[in-house]
Amino acid sequence: MKRRAKYVFLSWLRTLVNKLSPDDIVSYHYDDMEDAMEDWLEIYADEPRWSNACHGKTLNLGATIASEFARLIMIEFESKITGSKRADYLQEQYEKLTKQLRVRLEAGCTVGGIMLKPYVRNGVILPDCNTQDKFIPLSYSKSIITAAAFFNQEVKGKNYYTRIEKQTYSYENKSHTIESHFFVSSNPDNIGSEIKPENFDSKMWAGIDPYIVINDVDRPLFAFWKVPFANHIESDSPLGVSVYSRAIKLLNEADLQWDRYLWEFEGGELAVDAGEEVLRQRPGEKSLETASTRDRLFRKINIDSDSNSDKSFYEVFNPNLRDENYARGLNEILRRIEWNCSLAYGTLSNPQNVDKTAEEIKASKQRSYTAVSDMQSSLEAVLEDYIYACNAMADACNLAPSGEYEVSFNWGDGVLEDKDKEQAIQLNEVNSSIRKKTDYLKWRYGVDDKQAAEMLPDNSGVQSFFNEGGA
Repeated sequence: MKRRAKYVFLSWLRTLVNKLSPDDIVSYHYDDMEDAMEDWLEIYADEPRWSNACHGKTLNLGATIASEFARLIMIEFESKITGSKRADYLQEQYEKLTKQLRVRLEAGCTVGGIMLKPYVRNGVILPDCNTQDKFIPLSYSKSIITAAAFFNQEVKGKNYYTRIEKQTYSYENKSHTIESHFFVSSNPDNIGSEIKPENFDSKMWAGIDPYIVINDVDRPLFAFWKVPFANHIESDSPLGVSVYSRAIKLLNEADLQWDRYLWEFEGGELAVDAGEEVLRQRPGEKSLETASTRDRLFRKINIDSDSNSDKSFYEVFNPNLRDENYARGLNEILRRIEWNCSLAYGTLSNPQNVDKTAEEIKASKQRSYTAVSDMQSSLEAVLEDYIYACNAMADACNLAPSGEYEVSFNWGDGVLEDKDKEQAIQLNEVNSSIRKKTDYLKWRYGVDDKQAAEMLPDNSGVQSFFNEGGA
């Protein structure tokens, strides 16, 4: 399979980075991971390598799985920074990330991980989110990346501008270094020659210091979140794996089965096979006339009729469809995908088609809950590191008054809770007069006593509620 130009470009950039920093040793090669990331991204883009085999009729399950995990991670996410004026400033900068975090997480779930790094522009701290296919790890210790090279490319007029940013953290010196190199070329396939940012024709990267050192920091000023699954592609790699990396073959089988399912309907469409003698000749033409309905409804068959028979030949093609068998087969494949991806049964499959006990349902939800909880725990640590990096940059650039800050997180437990079941229980308790109507309304809509009373029917009323001590 021909590799995407992007991945060839990445390999070339790695060589260039090594030339720019000859003292650094890139101890690990990521060829296998790059091949895997290419595969995962093609599946997400609904362009899997098996697309031709299933006639382009795919289910796009990769995007569905990544989106579902991102949704489950962020479904009840709440986070806030408090404690001082510095905390207020950090909260304002933090919201620039949290507003787009779910979308960014979906991309991270697809390719295996995402790097969050803040940068300062016009006195504001902005988030730079790079999926792991868009940077090169240069060094790491115990799976913690301590140096990485990032790149981005812009087009202005006829020129192609490339920025290579190398960030390195030193535990020994407790310092973080940001080193930038700038290149310009008239050819998109060539990085061109290195130039200084002040010589750019545009203001795109003007004002960026090519060499920055931030001292007195106890961790890297970037934060890498990866899917908390073991890397079965390259066990020594600090990079993560896609949420559907263990289900690639099953995704292939699901698309093939879906193609068979659709063909069962297409191939089984009603048709009439008829001899030429039952078809009329078009006026003034040599061709035979067929009914102007679906193209395949009438199909001409050149066959000699039995001279001893007074009946012309025709036969209705109307086979019994095997759609239920194909649907059951597809549903079983989807259940296996759910299992391999740590999703609850019914996320992709049809839960009505398979009999399951209450214990099976609980175990399935628990497996999904565990996976999502692990993702949330690792993401919480990464967000704390990102906030720390923002605070360090606020200190380095004097962006806000100094002060202490505290970070709070609330992830909820909606992944495990069955809200519909809980609602049914509470409604039954209300109907049995063992629970107040207002208590139910407060739970259901998150309102206070007065608001709940106002929501009651007119015959209950706010006044009667307070006079009688509640509904």
